[in-house]
Amino acid sequence: MSAIKDKLLAMQALFNQNRIDGAECFIASDKVHAWEILKNRPGTCKIAVGFGREDARVNFAGGDITGRVNQYYYATISRGRGLAQNRSDNLIYGAGGGKPLFELAEIMRDGLRAIQFDPVSDEQPDYIGMSEWDLQTFGIDAYEVRIWVGTQLPLNAPIQQNQEPK
Repeated sequence: MSAIKDKLLAMQALFNQNRIDGAECFIASDKVHAWEILKNRPGTCKIAVGFGREDARVNFAGGDITGRVNQYYYATISRGRGLAQNRSDNLIYGAGGGKPLFELAEIMRDGLRAIQFDPVSDEQPDYIGMSEWDLQTFGIDAYEVRIWVGTQLPLNAPIQQNQEPK
């Protein structure tokens, strides 16, 4: 079974091993944490990945009791907000010799569409979409890519007891 943490670590490894414009990838606990990651070191490209939510598959009979779920993940890429007079220059022409932010977001999108998680319990990710980051009021240019992964939860698995010695 592929746990949420395993998927986040796989996403982080994908982007850290295949640096997009030199971007380092971090796991974010939520959108505010992602903003804190992305705003640090303006001008340096960064990626924040995170878990959004999990929904039971109730769109077919018995879907809610079979342990099938859809898990939603996001990846956000930014290089902060540049000092260019025309703010869209970073998006279209790039900054500091780097690629345009739109192009970086498209590279990130393609990586997420192709990522492979656990072939036994996880389906190929489904691409939901790409959009400007919904926290634009925080003053950074960023784009978010969203995917969902169909996952099989363990059936009838008891709560795991802590096995650490006392």
